[in-house]
Amino acid sequence: MDTDRGATITISLPIPLSRLGFGAYQIGRVAGQKYASVGTPMPNEAEAELLLHGILDLGITLIDTAPAYGLSEERIGKYIRNRRDEYNLVTKVGELTVDGTCTFDFSSQGMRKSIEQSLRALQTEYVDCILLHAPPTDLAVLHETDAVETLQQFQQEGKTKTIGFSGKTVQAQEEAIAWSDVMMIEYSIANQTNTEIIASAFASDITVLYKKVLNSGHLESREALEFIAKKTPSDAVFVKHCAVIGSSKLGRMTQNTQLFSELE
Repeated sequence: MDTDRGATITISLPIPLSRLGFGAYQIGRVAGQKYASVGTPMPNEAEAELLLHGILDLGITLIDTAPAYGLSEERIGKYIRNRRDEYNLVTKVGELTVDGTCTFDFSSQGMRKSIEQSLRALQTEYVDCILLHAPPTDLAVLHETDAVETLQQFQQEGKTKTIGFSGKTVQAQEEAIAWSDVMMIEYSIANQTNTEIIASAFASDITVLYKKVLNSGHLESREALEFIAKKTPSDAVFVKHCAVIGSSKLGRMTQNTQLFSELE
């Protein structure tokens, strides 16, 4: 299958994007060693329900999850499936958590099993975006597997509105521009390696989701969010970028959302 979309127009996410999105890692797993909040317990069920409804009430219209995020998908499906028309739902394929250990499976069969499990957990017939959840060897995934073709099949089958890439290396991200509708790209005041990739994605009309904006919690919120607010355009009629941040606490998300609004 030809993985280059050529002159075709990229497909946008169906719900207008808020400038901040919610990364749902911490509602499903205990923060690991790379996080400033390492060891912080997951929210209990009542706290997770309050948090998920709270972020929608704040006007956040994108939720990012993944099978590798433990209970995250299940909790999203359990608590906010009835508000499905209020947010863009993004999940991923390729990385799994088995008995607390991360593994990767980019086979067509493995990816299909993964997305079918995700749809059941999320209690939805489709998601708005499926991203390849790529490892550091992301270029090999693009060159040596049928992962992109399988994503395109999912899109044709109606399992997702859009497809894209959450990668690691500059070269793999450059190649992903050819077929992605959406790309999740690391970008922060601490890491501006992907500045040119982001510019190329914008030029190709790709929706960009910024990840690690707070550098896994190691950056001070005002400094980190001010950088994003000043470095990214906010006056477009159709916003095609979103900074994805996470927290296990609704109060923290509320503070950061209000702060970001003040900084724009």
